[in-house]
Amino acid sequence: MKKLSYLLGLFLVAGFMFTSCSDDDTDEPQELKPVISFKTGGTFTSSDVTINEGESIDVGVICAANSNSNAKLNNVKIYTIVNNVAQAAIIDSTINTSAFDANYTITFPDAFTGKLYAEATDKDGQKNNVSFNITVEVATNPLDAEADFTWQRVGGNDATGLAMFGLKWTSNGKPVYAEIKKDMASKFVQLTPAQWASITTKEDLAAAVDAGTDIVEYSGVSAEATGTYDDVLATKYNEEYFIIHVTNATVVVGGSGTTITITGKYKK
Repeated sequence: MKKLSYLLGLFLVAGFMFTSCSDDDTDEPQELKPVISFKTGGTFTSSDVTINEGESIDVGVICAANSNSNAKLNNVKIYTIVNNVAQAAIIDSTINTSAFDANYTITFPDAFTGKLYAEATDKDGQKNNVSFNITVEVATNPLDAEADFTWQRVGGNDATGLAMFGLKWTSNGKPVYAEIKKDMASKFVQLTPAQWASITTKEDLAAAVDAGTDIVEYSGVSAEATGTYDDVLATKYNEEYFIIHVTNATVVVGGSGTTITITGKYKK
C-alpha cells in the first residue's frame, strides 16, 4: 500500500470540556477509561465521509480523564487504520491535563479506504477511542472543452498552428503526404478514434500518452488531395497533454504554391 502522508494544520487548542465516549475498542473496564468524542456541527466531520485526494476535513476532539480515576490524560492521537493495519499517527500529542480540547485541519494527499481514529490514553495506560469510516478517492480533472485547430502550409514555407502542440511541419514526403513531425514535444503518439470520445479526464489522457508508443512522424494526411480523416494524435509538451482529432484537409493549388490546410479539434 502506498505510504500515506499527511499535511495538517492545528488551528485551535482551547477550553476544557467533559463528555462521554461513543466508541470502544479496548478491553479495560469502562468505568476507568478516559472519555473522548468528536465534535459535531459546523465544519466538523464526525461520521463516515468520502473526499477526493488532496482535500481536507476539520476534526475536533474533546477528551477528559475518567471521574472514577485519579490519572490525568497522557496522550491524544489521531491515526488511520487501513486493511486492519494502523498507520503512522497524524496527531500525537503528549499532555498532562485532566481535559483536552483541540481542532485540526487534516489534508489527505493519497487515495485509501479505512477508518480515522481519535484515541486518548491516561497515565495509568487506560485507553479509549472513537472512529468513523473515511474514503479518499483518486481525484479526476475533466479535459477542457474541445477547441478548433488549423495547421496550414503554403508552398515551401513552414506550416503554422503546430507549435502549441510541440509539433512541426516543414516538408512533405513522397508519395505526397504532410510530414507532421515531433519537434519540442516530449511525447508524440497516435491513438484510436474511439479514444477521442472515451478519454474524458486529464488523468486518463496522461495515462494514455505515457503508455503509448512514441513516434517521430504522422503521415496520414495527403498533400495532394482534399479529404476527410478520423485520426487521433496526442502529445505531451511543456508538461501539458493534448489530444488532437484530425478530421479534414484541403489542398488548393495557387500562384504562391500549394496551400494545404489541416483542421480538426483538440482537448487538453
